[in-house]
Amino acid sequence: MVAKKVFAGLFGIFLLLSIVPTTTATEESDLTLVILVSNNEADLTLAQKLGESMNLTIFITSWGVYDPNLTAEIMSAAPDKVLIIGGPAAVPKDYEEDLDDMGIEWARIWGNDRYETNIKVLEYVLENYPEILDNVKIIIAHGRDIGAFKKIKVEKAFPVYIDTNKTENQTQILAMIKVTHIVIIKTPFSENVTEMMEKRIRKELKVNVTKEEANITAEMAWEAIEIAENKTLLAKELLENENVKVPAAERLLLLAEKELENAKEAYGEGKYGKAYGQAIAAKAHAEAVIRMAGEKREIMLKTNQTLRIEIRIEKLERIMTKFEKIGLNMTEERTLLEELKNAFKEGEYERAEELINQLRDMIKEKFHTEKAMIREKWKEREKNKHRHDKG
Repeated sequence: MVAKKVFAGLFGIFLLLSIVPTTTATEESDLTLVILVSNNEADLTLAQKLGESMNLTIFITSWGVYDPNLTAEIMSAAPDKVLIIGGPAAVPKDYEEDLDDMGIEWARIWGNDRYETNIKVLEYVLENYPEILDNVKIIIAHGRDIGAFKKIKVEKAFPVYIDTNKTENQTQILAMIKVTHIVIIKTPFSENVTEMMEKRIRKELKVNVTKEEANITAEMAWEAIEIAENKTLLAKELLENENVKVPAAERLLLLAEKELENAKEAYGEGKYGKAYGQAIAAKAHAEAVIRMAGEKREIMLKTNQTLRIEIRIEKLERIMTKFEKIGLNMTEERTLLEELKNAFKEGEYERAEELINQLRDMIKEKFHTEKAMIREKWKEREKNKHRHDKG
């Protein structure tokens, strides 16, 4: 079946997906929150810092790629609200639709790029959880400096990302936070912009400023190459699907592959700074390809009824399977699912759409009726997972 082939191609084996809870989700003011973010290093690092501060579970999707498995995983945590960090290019709107379908509140915090998203998240925290930023340490780093992200992850601090022409709003948010201690991470990749930001901070803010310098090591360069290679492979596989043809994206993919090749060549010659820069460029171009493929997929879903039905069936079945694993009785839902599959198989698409809506409503009702039990089961699984990790 063509629809099945497309679905498998776009949302199955081509996903480089991970689901990484930082801790067990806890209740904030009687509202259980979780975070949904892409594996974009800047957004993910920011989300992890917010998750650590609020003790929230984080769910991670591959950048620009929708996977119904992740929706099922989020539902198995039974959140009251999902904070989506990043724009629709990073975390597709499909997740919003899934959450709406199941009556789960959500809020998307985002800007036009990683720098604006960074500021929007800090503004959100200032407005809703200001105590988190009391006397907080801020780390300033270039928004595409993978090496800097590694240093941020081991610090108890919030990041502020900068780039050329991305310093004015960043300085303003620092003033709003009333920060007292700033660490600036400088690497050869970010030397010019970090020095410019340091001068601006010393002129406009009364804060203690510490500089940390980090050379681009062989390990750092190779990690950047691996990240770029994974992104490039995903972009290539999305484009190789016969139903997703985007000429402009194909040209960008060739550019990403060339930059990746240059990065590996430079690495082999011991030119780690050059390898690092080329890898970051390859990653950026590969992400642009993934975004274009995602936009093409949205058009396909609007015009291809069979594919749309196929995806919705897959999603609902995965949610049911998750619920069955934690002990919920889904017998009635399974019966309706078989009726739905038969209608779809027989080409009765209008009937299939009706049954999908019925099944969705049944699952939604069970989710909200059994939410407390589902949540407790999730907490038990997380505790057992942490015990196993420590063991």
